[in-house]
Amino acid sequence: MQWKTILNQAIDRARRGELAEAIILFDQVLKLEPGYSKAHYNRACALSDLGRINEALSGFAEALKLNPDYVSAYLNRGNLYRKIGDYAAAMADFDAALRIDSTSAKVYGSRGFTYLVQASYPAAIQEFEQALAYNPRFAKVYLWRGCAYLQMQDYQRAIADFDLALTYKSTLADAYHSRGLAHMHLGNLYKAIADMDQAIELNPTFTEAYGNRGLLRHKLGDTDGAVTDYQQVMTLTTELAGKAPPSQRTTSTPAEHPTASGMTQTYEKTIITALQLADIYNSRGKLRAELGDANGAISDYTQALAYEMQKSRTYNNRGALRLQTGQFESAIADFDQAIKQDPNYAAAYNNRGNAYFQLGNAQAALKDFTQALQIDPNLTEAYISRAQARAAADDAEGALHDYQRAIRLRERPPAIN
Repeated sequence: MQWKTILNQAIDRARRGELAEAIILFDQVLKLEPGYSKAHYNRACALSDLGRINEALSGFAEALKLNPDYVSAYLNRGNLYRKIGDYAAAMADFDAALRIDSTSAKVYGSRGFTYLVQASYPAAIQEFEQALAYNPRFAKVYLWRGCAYLQMQDYQRAIADFDLALTYKSTLADAYHSRGLAHMHLGNLYKAIADMDQAIELNPTFTEAYGNRGLLRHKLGDTDGAVTDYQQVMTLTTELAGKAPPSQRTTSTPAEHPTASGMTQTYEKTIITALQLADIYNSRGKLRAELGDANGAISDYTQALAYEMQKSRTYNNRGALRLQTGQFESAIADFDQAIKQDPNYAAAYNNRGNAYFQLGNAQAALKDFTQALQIDPNLTEAYISRAQARAAADDAEGALHDYQRAIRLRERPPAIN
């Protein structure tokens, strides 16, 4: 069999996603024709898709050694450098590609994308405009430029770009998802959900879309729908959930960009990250607490903390539920962690004071209530808690003073911004 026939079979396998089989065939080609740069290049692309980073980089280097003008090799090696966070090396490869072909829309698009993941939005937009000058029908560039506008809170321009992306590629699930985020920021929650629905229909494993649709459903009061979406995220990320928490792992994750709503957006190939999974567990925990499922909520907060341990609010929320269910010592341990991470967390001091009070330690309780009020003199709940503790300690005058202060705070009209 001629090596060109084997090469075509290898490329066909790679296009079908049969990457390991494709690499075996590329190896056969290179035994017969070791100086063929295209075989080294395609083999490197397959290795990159398999996550075999160092081997892929070596393959691209060999292709470029054999063909120093190989634009696609510079482009794809640059994209790989970007994915592993080596932005300087990525830009060096893109610059090299443009010295060979100064009109490559793909290279300008990749330069812009590299700026995008670094949150350099004006620079990204400039590169995207150059790419569109050479290819006005480049759907993904419209998507990426829309993402830059989205992060700059220019939601109308973002939506216009997402519309154009979908005009040129109607099956682009990421464009529906991103447009949904823009609609959400403009208060068009039903349009946002409709776009999330479209994204999920096009990509049934789109974990971010499920997570963000769950947040939208929660906002609209559809608690059952929100819980279903959060559960789907967890089902899709079973493999991640079974791994060690991120504190014990060193694998990199794609750059994720939270929006003002708490929704998230990932620009590289969409996967759910550990921090996003922590947010999903937090959101479902909050829902379960609202529905009266305290034990289920505690379980979700515990899962969230396995993925993001530096989360004072999660410790406080879990502690509050443990306090509610009579687990006073465990609650105190949670409030201790919340205060350790945020020494100015007034609500955590108040909650810990309530736990101490339930255990009969009035002195520790009063100390925590007072500390909470020093941090936040307008924390009504702390005045009520301290009043109860003072009354139990026969400090009627102090209790009356705290109750009166709490009443005045509750009667105060809300501030007008």
